[in-house]
Amino acid sequence: MVSIPDEWFMRANYVQFCEDLWSDWTNDRLRVSSYIQERFDLNAAPEPYLTFGAGKRPLVALLTNPGNTMAHQKRAAVRRGNGPLSSSMRYSAAAESLGKFYCAKLKGAARGRIEALKQLSSLAHYDGVVCVESCPFHSKSLPGKKSLLQAYLDDPFLAEYSRLLRAYLKDRPVVIVSAVSSRKALSARIDLSPWLMWQADLASLQFSRARFVSLTQKGRKTTSAAFVDTSRDGAKSLVLMMGGNRLPGEQGRRKLAQVWNE
Repeated sequence: MVSIPDEWFMRANYVQFCEDLWSDWTNDRLRVSSYIQERFDLNAAPEPYLTFGAGKRPLVALLTNPGNTMAHQKRAAVRRGNGPLSSSMRYSAAAESLGKFYCAKLKGAARGRIEALKQLSSLAHYDGVVCVESCPFHSKSLPGKKSLLQAYLDDPFLAEYSRLLRAYLKDRPVVIVSAVSSRKALSARIDLSPWLMWQADLASLQFSRARFVSLTQKGRKTTSAAFVDTSRDGAKSLVLMMGGNRLPGEQGRRKLAQVWNE
């Protein structure tokens, strides 16, 4: 494991950490451990967060990590600057530019998730959306969540990233979007994976005081649900969706927003 420079541990907050990560990546001075080098595509621009019309009080969506590398994310494309990204940008500008680009260009499930989050934000009277990633680096399929959870304890970069992200999420409204197996019944007694438990903890969602809310049903079977903790500043919600990493349909989104607003 490489030695991470001391200045990485002097970042004032998550947003500044992301600015410095972007600057180090664009200037070819990013130093990370072999664990990160071997599991993620470091030729792709890191995307720790994206903004979609985010104002002063946005809804924050906690996701897992950026997916497979796309052409506009590659280092050569960023250096050319003829797409949504340019190495001369600050990361805050890059996050906004990417948000607009994805709204215009993405199709399928990824585009649908963005539009659903934007509608949920509006229904709950928030001001746009910020999507934050539990890990800022690209991979086609996240390799080994069990080892990644350990890396958040052992890897200096990931430990500091998660520490600052935790502080950023603490007093903000957060929705965690997660797919669950259709073989398991959705109920307050569902056995959640260590990864989902870690994400809930990262968002400061406390299960001891959270409500279990059924969002959509098929017959007697609950097909999407959420654990909702509204006792702090901003609702914390873990949304569980059978079969897909997405939000439920409009009826389910309206129900979730209603619970937040009670």
